[in-house]
Amino acid sequence: MGLQALLNKYDNGGFTKTGWFQLKDDGDTATVRLLHKGEIGVEEGTQEPKFDFPIYEVHKLDVDGSGRDRTCLCKGEGCEFCKAGNKPQLRMFLQMVNLDEKDKDKQVQLWERGLTDIKAMIGLTGEYGDLTKRDIKIKRSGAKGSLKTTYQYFPKDKSEREIPEPQNLVGSLILDLDREDQIKAIEGRLQLKKNDNAEGKDNSGVGASRVF
Repeated sequence: MGLQALLNKYDNGGFTKTGWFQLKDDGDTATVRLLHKGEIGVEEGTQEPKFDFPIYEVHKLDVDGSGRDRTCLCKGEGCEFCKAGNKPQLRMFLQMVNLDEKDKDKQVQLWERGLTDIKAMIGLTGEYGDLTKRDIKIKRSGAKGSLKTTYQYFPKDKSEREIPEPQNLVGSLILDLDREDQIKAIEGRLQLKKNDNAEGKDNSGVGASRVF
C-alpha cells in the first residue's frame, strides 16, 4: 500500500483501529511484546549507552493543505521547519505485538510517545535488559481526554515468543523531506504521490510504501 493509501486509511479512521496501540480510559491495560531490545551497546567514540528505540526529533504540520498534520523529520541546523517557527518535538515510535488483540492480523501496532515514556523505556531496559525477551503489561492512569495521563509498565518473567522485525518508519509514516519539499510543506502545497510502488525522492516518504 502506498503512502497516499496509508494517509487515506488514517484519515477515515481505519488506521487508528488497526495500526495504532491505544488504552482509552483510566485503568485500561494491555500486555505487549516490544519489537525493540532497548540498550544495545555503547555509542561509538563515547561511553554513552546506545538504544534501538525509534526516537526522532520531528515536526507536526499540515504539509498538503488537507487540514491534518503529518510527521516530518527535523533536519537540525538549516531545518526550514525550525526557521519557520515550527517547534520540534522529541517523539518515540514504539512497535509492539499487542497480545490482547484477538485479531492476529492486527496485533502488530505502533505507539507514539513523548519524553516521559522515553525515559521510562530507558529505565526499563537498564533494569531488565533486552525488552524483546519478556511481555510487558501497560496500564493507563488518567481519564479519557486527560492531559495528565501517565502509563505504568510491569515487565513479566522472561519467555520465548516469536516476533517480527521492527519496520523502518522513516520514509513512510515519518516524512524525510529535503529543503525544497520542506518549503512546499510549510506552504501546504506538498504533493503526495498516489503510486503504490513509487520510489519517491530518495527516502523522503513522498510516494513511499506503507509499513503499518
